[in-house]
Amino acid sequence: MFHLFMIFYVAHAHSGDKSNIEKAKKITHDLQVKDLANCYICPLLTFSDLEYGEIGYDAEMELCLDVLQFCDRLIVASEISKGVKTEIDFAKLIKMEVLQLGKDGELRPFTE
Repeated sequence: MFHLFMIFYVAHAHSGDKSNIEKAKKITHDLQVKDLANCYICPLLTFSDLEYGEIGYDAEMELCLDVLQFCDRLIVASEISKGVKTEIDFAKLIKMEVLQLGKDGELRPFTE
């Protein structure tokens, strides 16, 4: 059986802080469990096999934006780091809806 679903890109700051990977893991897990009709991906987890800075910041961001272009919506799930800002700007450039995860776990329209 084929289901139509949306792919949500979960943007989370990394900045070389390994605790951010754990935070992103919990956030992405909770979003996915709450909404089985859609798919939630987080590049911080997708590329966690790479050491921070291993291939260089620009190459890392290029990988993230390559993934983002195939998603339906962007969710800002942390403070806005340089990388998250790049993801937001790219999403806006391609006219993608940007949402923000509130402290209550609810999604809202993103406001800067």
